[in-house]
Amino acid sequence: MSPDTDTELRRGEEAEEALESQADELEERVGALGDRIDGAKERLEARREDADDGADDPDDEDDDPLAFDDPEADEDDEDD
Repeated sequence: MSPDTDTELRRGEEAEEALESQADELEERVGALGDRIDGAKERLEARREDADDGADDPDDEDDDPLAFDDPEADEDDEDD
């Protein structure tokens, strides 16, 4: 083999090894991201369950924190 061919083969092998190394690193990073996503999903589900546990009866209007508190309605109740 000529020196140029030998050098080209080594460069090709080095490039292939570098690509394999990068591919391995990317696979590890994707796996780690997948683990983080799974953990976030589990925490979200736990938060949803906690929120559902504290949920009141939807027909109970007095517990709506966004409902308008009409002071005149309270006065009308006292007159009854």
